[in-house]
Amino acid sequence: MRHQYASTPLSAEGRKQARAIADKIKELRIDYILTSPYERAKETAELVAEVVGNPPIECSDLLAELRRPKTLHGTSWFSPKSVFIMGLLYLFASRKNWHFSDEENLEEFRLRSKEALDYIASKEGKNILVVTHAGLMSNFISSIKHDGLDSLREYKRALWKTLRIGNCSFVSAKWSPRGKYGETLDGTWSVEEPITCPV
Repeated sequence: MRHQYASTPLSAEGRKQARAIADKIKELRIDYILTSPYERAKETAELVAEVVGNPPIECSDLLAELRRPKTLHGTSWFSPKSVFIMGLLYLFASRKNWHFSDEENLEEFRLRSKEALDYIASKEGKNILVVTHAGLMSNFISSIKHDGLDSLREYKRALWKTLRIGNCSFVSAKWSPRGKYGETLDGTWSVEEPITCPV
């Protein structure tokens, strides 16, 4: 496993997984697809769109993966350099203004995750397929389960849960505008646990 560039395309295995998820959801009525700007996510969205009726595809930077230091791009997750830097990032994750270099810190990622959920919820009344990455999916689930009252500590814990989300996973979530928690999420979300699609 390597830290991937945003421009990294889907592998043959990734294309196979995208088709498998498309077959799993082809009976759903998808009004449109929101996708991460990463090349592999956009390819996934296009492959799925072909199977589910070619709904329009919209790309949003809000749906990108947690941005890691550029110095890690292309390196193995298990290299000494990666283990050292990732260890520092995790160790100092609770410091809202701390950066190792040019990465997005956890507080910035947490706020972007909330903004992304608000953006998705603004498409009220539509069935939307969101193509994104495991880290952001974990943060969505954490935020939904805590109705927006999640803390940085819970987001830190959510990143560990990323390991439970497979590369070919489908999470079903519903949003209702009838929120009841005032200053938290504007509406009420419900979410199911991720389903990993067998390939």
